[in-house]
Amino acid sequence: MADGATPQPNRPFEWQGRPIYGYDSPAVQNSYIAREAATVADFFLPYLQSGTTLLDCGCGPGALTLGLAQAVAPGQVVGIDLEPRMIERAIATATERQVDNVRFQIANICELPFPDCSFGALFTSAVLEHLSDPGKALQETYRVLKPGGYVGIINTDWGEPLISPPDDSMRQFFELFERGFKHHGGSLNRGRHLRQMMRQAGFSVIDFFASFNNSISPEAVQRAVAGYIAWMENLPLFDEAIELGWIDRPTLERMGANMRQWSEHPDAFLALGSCRAVGRTA
Repeated sequence: MADGATPQPNRPFEWQGRPIYGYDSPAVQNSYIAREAATVADFFLPYLQSGTTLLDCGCGPGALTLGLAQAVAPGQVVGIDLEPRMIERAIATATERQVDNVRFQIANICELPFPDCSFGALFTSAVLEHLSDPGKALQETYRVLKPGGYVGIINTDWGEPLISPPDDSMRQFFELFERGFKHHGGSLNRGRHLRQMMRQAGFSVIDFFASFNNSISPEAVQRAVAGYIAWMENLPLFDEAIELGWIDRPTLERMGANMRQWSEHPDAFLALGSCRAVGRTA
């Protein structure tokens, strides 16, 4: 482990005083702010009812949380995240949009500060991949759900990205990103195991499927790749990769330039996988 990283089980790593995944960066926050529950959490919305209390674990800047709050209103919603600046952004967004049945606080999905059986529903997206022990997080989500409560989970699985035309720089980006996650005990490639992990935590899994986030139009491809380049420029994870000798700065910059060039190809196509599941407590 390099000197700049501070490992703690299922807690955020830091690199020179910043979270390793760069979630304090406005550029990274902006990549999440446009997400909507109607599209991202559509598989879970049919299980939500008006008046349900809901917990959103890993709420980020709060865009998804506000959509979930609308779905269960007047039920109360709590959004939690480890990154203080994400919580600040979420509070500001809720105030701006005048959503009054939601609150946000800093908390860890592996050590939820809520009593047993506190919520009727729970949602979490793109959180388990960061954890060295996702089973612990799933046990905690089970604990805070009421009997018969529902959980909706999205877990990334980028093990086989669809890239056309083939491009070495695009492939290298995903390999380097996964190497950084694995270095800290996580993985971007284990969504396929989500159902098994949920059952081991006690959930009855009532829906489970894989899907691909398709970037088909030229604008969508260029927007997605621009986001990846922003990650390369803002995530300390990539600075750490340089420090560890996995790559050097000129090669990283050249990789970003090649990725941008690839995205401008008229036939550029990119699809990334994830697994989605709905579980229920006994």
